[in-house]
Amino acid sequence: MKTLSKKSIIAISVGVVVGIALLILIGIMIFRIDSEQAKAIAIGKTGGGQIISEQIENEGLWNEYSYVINNGANWYEIDINGFGTITEFESGTGQHILY
Repeated sequence: MKTLSKKSIIAISVGVVVGIALLILIGIMIFRIDSEQAKAIAIGKTGGGQIISEQIENEGLWNEYSYVINNGANWYEIDINGFGTITEFESGTGQHILY
């Protein structure tokens, strides 16, 4: 039975690590959302309304989206991660104070 040299073991290990990194990167690129998709998610969650404030933060390979939405007498603050999951949701009545 043939044994592998240290160079072969290192080369295989590096290949495996690079392969896993590529799979993760491809997964991120496939499942991340863009600004328009995030807006649609936010408006859908609030039942409509007008976006009065929008903030997009770059978090590495994806963005995080924050919106303030006014819908009649109600306001909503909603945060959506780069994969379309709502991470924060707050609502109230009256006039929302932007800060």
